Amino acid sequence: MLIKFFRNGKGTGAGPVGYLVADKVLAYDDNRDLIRDADGQPVTVTREPLPEVLRGNPDRTEALIDASRHQWTYRAGVISFAAEDAPTEEQQAEVMV
Repeated sequence: MLIKFFRNGKGTGAGPVGYLVADKVLAYDDNRDLIRDADGQPVTVTREPLPEVLRGNPDRTEALIDASRHQWTYRAGVISFAAEDAPTEEQQAEVMV
C-alpha cells in the first residue's frame, strides 16, 4: 500500500475536487508528458475504474476549500494499493480515518 501527501495547494476547490471525481481526465504518457492529437489538442481518457467517493461530500469539500482565507487552501494525498494487496473494506476504512 502507498500513502503519499503532496505539496499544499492554492486556489479554489473546483480544481482538486473536480479532478478527483472526474470520469475523464487528460492523458499522459509514461514520461508524464501530455498526449496530444494530430491537431495539437490534449487527449482525454476515461478512468477505469471510475472514481468512487467512499467518504465525505465533494460539494462540501469544495466549499470548505473556497472558504479558506489562507494562502495554501488545501492538501492532497493518495492511498493506493496493488490488486494483489486486496485489502478488506475494514482495512481500507482504517487507513482513511
